[in-house]
Amino acid sequence: MKLRKTAIWTATVIALAAAGGIINSQTNQAQTIKVQKSVKKISNKTKYGFKRDFKFPRSWRGKWFSNTHGHLSNMIIKKNGFNTPWTGEYVELVSAGKVKGTNKYLWQMPQSWFTKHDKIFKHLGRVTTNKISNKKWIVFSPIDENNIKIGYAFSLQNKKIDGKTQKVMFEANPKTGEIYDQFYRSPKLAQKYQNYHFKNETYAPVFNQYQKK
Repeated sequence: MKLRKTAIWTATVIALAAAGGIINSQTNQAQTIKVQKSVKKISNKTKYGFKRDFKFPRSWRGKWFSNTHGHLSNMIIKKNGFNTPWTGEYVELVSAGKVKGTNKYLWQMPQSWFTKHDKIFKHLGRVTTNKISNKKWIVFSPIDENNIKIGYAFSLQNKKIDGKTQKVMFEANPKTGEIYDQFYRSPKLAQKYQNYHFKNETYAPVFNQYQKK
């Protein structure tokens, strides 16, 4: 599934992925290794208008769990990318710049150019940081889109729950900071506190948006 202006960044695919379940973990692992190797070969080149200069903080890496409408899903964060909680696909995160010899940024290139280089870009996502409501968020968005507001913002925070401090990964609207979903370090915590509203956090009307009516 391609990242560029496709349904992976929409609520429709998220809902379908949550309802249908995450794809086989062995398939995910094989795909992850394949994508990592292919990106590594060109990560230090600017020919295609991107470079891999982003690394997740160590505190972010590992497996995170979310429980939506009774369906437990996970997000696996690695050094330079992550397996999304929506489809299970591995996405390598890079910073976008100008394409060599064109003086154009990636988002200024025609779709025909991306189609030509589909094998390179189909598993890449753009990463940026943004300050929303006085908090730092890491934002994932389509690599050929200059508007990061159509992506997803994530923030890791230490929160107290029932007297204990837990690490919580928040997924939010990159424009407003309103929280859509939250992830925990274990399935047990995700199932118990999925709908918990933390103080000083703003929740979207569609919080835990995959909840069945």
